[in-house]
Amino acid sequence: MTEDFIEQSFAGLDSFYPNSKRKRREKPEIQKVDVVWDSKPVIKKLNGADVEMFTLGALASALGRPIITLRAWMNEGYLPTSPYRLPSTLDKNGKEVQGRRLYTRPMIEVTVQIFTKAGLLTVKRIEWTTNRHLVNEIAEAWDKIRATETNNN
Repeated sequence: MTEDFIEQSFAGLDSFYPNSKRKRREKPEIQKVDVVWDSKPVIKKLNGADVEMFTLGALASALGRPIITLRAWMNEGYLPTSPYRLPSTLDKNGKEVQGRRLYTRPMIEVTVQIFTKAGLLTVKRIEWTTNRHLVNEIAEAWDKIRATETNNN
């Protein structure tokens, strides 16, 4: 009987800001829209053949991570750098800006497979000290893919 009284007394307190008589605004429900990573391919010529290329954003989307995380992984050496890049350009101040990183469909697919096999696709934070072997696996897979792309064309 005492517990019911206490629960009733404090039931509506979550609707107020702490130490205030002002009610909290109700948060609108956010609907997550699944973005397909391969929805915006860039067609580029590679050894005379048209190849579907994707940006770093597509790789980040496929891995379920923000782009800044993948850039940090590349800087730390956890993810190999992209073997393909768009040409550098000059910004409005005349400073050279590196071109976008590009990846082929097989490169992204094999990276997703490696992350899935390691059980890291759904993990919020990756402990790279225990998963250093992934760096070599991804690099070797990308090298094999590049070799077959070069030989096929």
